[in-house]
Amino acid sequence: MDSLGNTSPAMWALLILGSATLFTIAWSWDAMTHKKLAEKDITDQEFQTHRNILVASMIMEMSLVAMYWYPIAMLPIFIASFITRLVHEFIDELKYHADRCTPHESRLHLVMWISVLTKAGAMFLWGFFASYDGIETLPVVLYIWGAILLVVMAYVSFVEWRR
Repeated sequence: MDSLGNTSPAMWALLILGSATLFTIAWSWDAMTHKKLAEKDITDQEFQTHRNILVASMIMEMSLVAMYWYPIAMLPIFIASFITRLVHEFIDELKYHADRCTPHESRLHLVMWISVLTKAGAMFLWGFFASYDGIETLPVVLYIWGAILLVVMAYVSFVEWRR
């Protein structure tokens, strides 16, 4: 536990923003792949699974942010949404992608899931155990980076939802 407290807010922020950036790049690339497949190979069931992942992800992200104010109260919401999201990711990968994906798409998914789980884990550790202590002291450039990521993620979410 001491090492959690000894980690600087800038280190937490860089880990979160770096892994979120990697996820966003891989996810955007994957979304472009979905666009090519959408007319011929993706079923409505698969799109519904993707939507379930998006909804569970949004609830999870909101619970992680709310840990700034209410870490204990948000813990059950985080756990429930994290498990729900993870289950739907497994369904998506095993039911829809295992047989169809090219090695390129499989590597994209590998990068996506490792980076998004790294981000969620870092946000959970910093948020739950330290209520994001020191977040107010971060350089403005990190807030701008985060805002840009939010806009890009919202756009990709919107595009993926509409397919």
